[in-house]
Amino acid sequence: IKQKANTLLSDFWGDSIDITKEGRIVDRSAQDQSESPNGSDKKQRSPRQTGIVVGIDFGNTFTGVSYAHQGDGELIDVVKWPKHQNSYAKVPTVSLYKTNENKALVDWGSSALTSYKRSKIDRVLIRDYKLLLFDQVAKGRLDNGLHLTDVFTQYLQSIHRHLMEEVNKSQVMAAETVPIHYCITVPQSWTLPTRELILRCYVEAGIILQTPAPNMTVITEAEAAATYCREKCEEFESLKDGDIFMICDAGGLTTTVTVFRVDDALGVRQFVRMSSSHAENCGSVLLDRRFRELILSKLVGLDIDAKPTRQKAFETLLEGFREIKSQFDAGSKDEIKHISVPMGLDVKDLNPPPVWLEDEYMALKGQELCDLVFDPVVEMVQNLVNMQSRANPVCAGLFMVGGFGANKYLLHKLDQVKDVGSTGDRRSRSLLNGMADMNLNGDGHGGGCPGVIKKMIMVQKAELAVARGAVIYGLKSASQYTKAFL
Repeated sequence: IKQKANTLLSDFWGDSIDITKEGRIVDRSAQDQSESPNGSDKKQRSPRQTGIVVGIDFGNTFTGVSYAHQGDGELIDVVKWPKHQNSYAKVPTVSLYKTNENKALVDWGSSALTSYKRSKIDRVLIRDYKLLLFDQVAKGRLDNGLHLTDVFTQYLQSIHRHLMEEVNKSQVMAAETVPIHYCITVPQSWTLPTRELILRCYVEAGIILQTPAPNMTVITEAEAAATYCREKCEEFESLKDGDIFMICDAGGLTTTVTVFRVDDALGVRQFVRMSSSHAENCGSVLLDRRFRELILSKLVGLDIDAKPTRQKAFETLLEGFREIKSQFDAGSKDEIKHISVPMGLDVKDLNPPPVWLEDEYMALKGQELCDLVFDPVVEMVQNLVNMQSRANPVCAGLFMVGGFGANKYLLHKLDQVKDVGSTGDRRSRSLLNGMADMNLNGDGHGGGCPGVIKKMIMVQKAELAVARGAVIYGLKSASQYTKAFL
């Protein structure tokens, strides 16, 4: 096994790479030079070419990309995207197409959103198409005549082209001349045919030459997140053999909770996947939609579609929720949030004048935002966690990843459940039993009292945890991480 692993490593990274008994990757080149100062006994070796490992987290709402040079292993995130105007590190998973006969790709990512906002004539915006890959009976052709695989392939080509530009900025050698190993992530629930379909799209995009490809590793999103948490979270160091931990990946539209068990039986730490629960319409996009409905309820009597300027002003007002959402925490329910109201919205035409208008701002009560925007979505995530907690009564830690996973209010609400679960008083148990009677559909299908979650951990750079974990996994996939998950 060691010989085979070393062969894989040397093919990609050079003959100076070796693996210790503990599974660590070691660079022997410096040692060889020190043993042969005059070079008389040193083996003649070709110049070593440093490789690059790329991690791609293709999400339904946003896509994250990170990479690292093999020489130093430092994680580099691709955060600069074409016409990307906000600070969020990931790029929107959207594509803009013409609706004429050739159905050509016009733009992608943030550029697609900007172009579509400027002009919608003869154009169609394609989004949420990752969800179609969960549907085993979904047809390949989209409603507008486009093929699902073509949309996915062209989006990958755009992402990869931009990645190569970013890599070229960070090194002297052209990215096209450097060995690149890709580690891509897929949902646990995707079937083998779906995964093979995705790999064929990578071939069509010109990223890999064949499938299976020696320079591509495929792992689940939960495995990538667990790998990142293992390397970057101090709380992971306290886990012992047999401990249960959860990964809650709360994204834009979907949330997945996966349970792992630590297994040190073979002398090398491994993770056994125990179970997982998944829900759509359970992410930060739902917050945006509910906020939109709240604002519309406050603008009753105002015809938004009457003027193009009014439509744009309305969309501009909604964009103010981005800052509220990112900073919303436990104390926000007792605060008043203010959003600037653009002049083009014509709110002064409302009769009587709205009570929420303060100067040029819309005043929103934090409690109202909790009740109508945040809590309905947060409760769905709580139910997913409770579903797994009932089956695994003692959890050493719950690690929060994903864009929505970085929300402080979500962490606060989940932490409340943790605190209740660890107490033994009658009132707490009564509350837990009430929560146990809820499921995603609210039909009263229970299953026992949720268990104890000892720690709640919000992972740093939570939105990039999957992409970063894929890079770490890819860097070490030829050694211990090839069998890290059972």
